[in-house]
Amino acid sequence: MDAILKNLNQYLYDQKGILPAQRIFVVSASLMASIGVKDGEKYKVAPLEPQNLKGSDEEKATYGDLILNKVSSTLKARKLPEEKQKQITNALKNTLVYNNLNKKSTTGMSPIAEIYKKIYDELRPAYQTTNVNDFTGRLFNVMNSWVDVPDGGANDVVLMPHYVTHLMAELCEVDMNSYVWDWALGSGGFLISAMNIMLSDAQERLKNSPEEYRKKEFEIKHEQLLGIELLPDIYMLAVLNMILMGDGSSNIVNENSLTEYQGNYAYKDKKFEANVFLLNPPYSAERNGLIVVQKAFEKMKSGKGAVIIQDSVGIKDSTKYIKKAILDNNRMIASIKMPADLFKASVQTSIYLFEVGKRHKETDKVKLIDFREDGYTRTNLKKASSNLKDTNDARGHYKNLVEIVLGQEVETEHFKLGKNYFLRMLDLEKYMDWNLDQHQYIDIQPTFEDFRTTVSSYLSWEVDQLLKSEDYLGK
Repeated sequence: MDAILKNLNQYLYDQKGILPAQRIFVVSASLMASIGVKDGEKYKVAPLEPQNLKGSDEEKATYGDLILNKVSSTLKARKLPEEKQKQITNALKNTLVYNNLNKKSTTGMSPIAEIYKKIYDELRPAYQTTNVNDFTGRLFNVMNSWVDVPDGGANDVVLMPHYVTHLMAELCEVDMNSYVWDWALGSGGFLISAMNIMLSDAQERLKNSPEEYRKKEFEIKHEQLLGIELLPDIYMLAVLNMILMGDGSSNIVNENSLTEYQGNYAYKDKKFEANVFLLNPPYSAERNGLIVVQKAFEKMKSGKGAVIIQDSVGIKDSTKYIKKAILDNNRMIASIKMPADLFKASVQTSIYLFEVGKRHKETDKVKLIDFREDGYTRTNLKKASSNLKDTNDARGHYKNLVEIVLGQEVETEHFKLGKNYFLRMLDLEKYMDWNLDQHQYIDIQPTFEDFRTTVSSYLSWEVDQLLKSEDYLGK
C-alpha cells in the first residue's frame, strides 16, 4: 500500500508535472469514478473502466469530461444535495477539463487518461483489498502533504489518528441519536469515527427492524453529521474520505467557521442542533484555537465537547479570559495528557472534555489523567507501515481510559487514582491549571518503608565489602 502511494506520488510529479493541489482533485475524481456505487451485490453506478475512457478534443467529450460525468453519477446515486453535487463538480472541473491534461501525447493517450489507468490498476485494488480505515488513513497522510496551505498555517493541517478520533467520540458518548459537528474538519476523521459508532449503535438497537434501521442510517448520514472546512483542498479530501467510508458528506461546508458559518445545515435554512462537538482546532486561530471552542459551544444548548489541543494553552496567562468565558458556561470533565509523539512535530497535546451548557463551579472536580503511556510505540512517523506498534496492551489502555473518564470504573489495570490520574479542583481565579502537570504533586517526604529499604541496601553493601576484604580472608 505504501509503495503504491509513493509510486503514484512520484509518477504524478515526474511524468506529468502536476501541481500538488491538482493531484488531490485528480486522485479524488479518479477514485470516485473507479469504485462506482454498489447497491448490495449490484452496481447502481458501474465503475468507469479504462478501456471505456475514450475521449476526444470535442467540447464536453474530453477524457476529463468522461471522468467528471462518472463522478456526477456517483454523487447523484449517493443522494447528495444538488447544490453540493454542483459545488464538487465545479471544483473538479478546473483540473479535469480546463487544462492541458486532456491533450494527447505521443502515446496516443492524454495525461489524464494515463493517470486514471494507473489509479484504476493500482490504487483501486488496494482500496478493495485493504481495511478501509487503513486505506484512507494512509491515502490521506500522503495527500495531505500535497496541500498548499497559505499564510504559514501548515501546522493547522494535521491528520488525526483514527484511534484518537474514535476515543474522543467515545468520551462524548456518541450514539445513534447524537448530532455531531466539527468546526475544523480536516479530512473528516472525527465525523467518520462518530458515524461508525452511530451506525453500530443503530444496528444493535434496531436489529429486529431492518426497515427502521435503513431509515435511521439515512438520517445519520444526511442529517446528524456536519463539518466545516475552510481550505478547498482539504474540503475535497474530506468529501472523498466520507464517500470512501460510506458517505455522510451531505453537510460538509466549505466556509470559515468563525466569520461565515451561522450554525445551519449546509443546504437548508434550519439550525443544526448539535449535542456533540469534536475538534482539533487550527492553532493559528485566536488564542491557539480556543476561540473556535468558545464559538461552537455558544451555539449548543447541551451535550459534550472534546477538544485535542496544544496543552500550552492550558497554562498560558494570555488565554485566561477565553478560558474563563468557556468555563462560565461549560463544565470541564477531564483533562487527558496525550503521548508527546502522537504527531509528526512531537507537539505535546491534551484532550479537554466538557459538559456543554453547565457552568463550571469552584467545587467541581476534574479528572486529570496521564495518558502519555498509551500502549503504543511509534517508531517512524514518516512510514505508516512501521509507525504504530501495540507493545503494551494499547487496546486495554484505551478501554480503561474511557471507563475511568465516564465513571464506569474507579480504578483499572492501567489507571490508579493518585498514581496516573487525579481528581482536582481548578483555580477559577487564575485559569492557568487546565493540565495534569499543575496537579501532579511529587511527595518528597520519606516514609518508614523508604528508610528501611535504604538501611537494608547499605548493610548489604557493608557485608559485601567485608567479605571481599583481605583482613576478613585472613591474608
